[in-house]
Amino acid sequence: MNRIPWTMCIPESAMRLLKVLPLMLLCTLVRAESLHYEASYKGPFSAGKHLPIAAVQLDSEYMALPSGERVLQSTMRVTSKPYDFVEEHFPFRVRYRSLYAPGRKHMLALEKYEKTSRIKHEISWVDVDGRKLLRFRHKGKNVGQRLFPVSLQKWLEPGEHFEFHKYFRHGFPKGLQDWLSMLQVVRTLPLETGRVYRFPVTDGKHLYHYTVKVQKQHNIEMMDGNRRKAWKLRFDAIEEGEPGPAHRPLYVWLADDTQRTPLLFENRHPLGRFLVRLSTVE
Repeated sequence: MNRIPWTMCIPESAMRLLKVLPLMLLCTLVRAESLHYEASYKGPFSAGKHLPIAAVQLDSEYMALPSGERVLQSTMRVTSKPYDFVEEHFPFRVRYRSLYAPGRKHMLALEKYEKTSRIKHEISWVDVDGRKLLRFRHKGKNVGQRLFPVSLQKWLEPGEHFEFHKYFRHGFPKGLQDWLSMLQVVRTLPLETGRVYRFPVTDGKHLYHYTVKVQKQHNIEMMDGNRRKAWKLRFDAIEEGEPGPAHRPLYVWLADDTQRTPLLFENRHPLGRFLVRLSTVE
């Protein structure tokens, strides 16, 4: 078995966390909200202690499209900047933005921006009339076939230009969600032990079939040492056309209150345990 250099273990694991982090965070359907988290690693490469690896901010607010439709925008930002070890060996900046239409009960758009050793930036948008999901990039493969949606122009920085890349190969399943919009919906659902919900979910490229199971209700300890009652949920996924699970189970704890504030998130990996813990709420 090949050994991984110790200096690369935490950075590589941090990248794995980035791929599942949107599943581990929630935003509200009720009001504008700003949540701040600390993402940490605990395992053999941190001597069994929690090693902070990323700061996470999750914002949500309602906005109106040019058509007048009211949608929920969620923005998640992840950065290694506050943590010297990760910043030195594997610096990263991530931004996910999502538009969810409560009236339609499906996603409308998803932006993915990832900056590591290189930059990946893509926007997916639902053509509601055509029942298709379109993908846009800086340099698309089918330039001129589709114009970038006017409703998403405000997402672009000055000078940025997106071109049509391709259609989502799986069409547009009924009730399609992205990671963030799925999790927003989960916060509004009735929770009781043993209850199960299912969602079709896309990252813009792949289609996943998610199962969300309510496992139990119990008290958990917060970063400030206080204890709060919470619901523990388990998220599992299977990728369309692929055997076996798409990732290891993700566990999410929602506060047992009217806001269902996300308190704690956990993903166990052979290299260790990743936690995302709520620090402040604005």
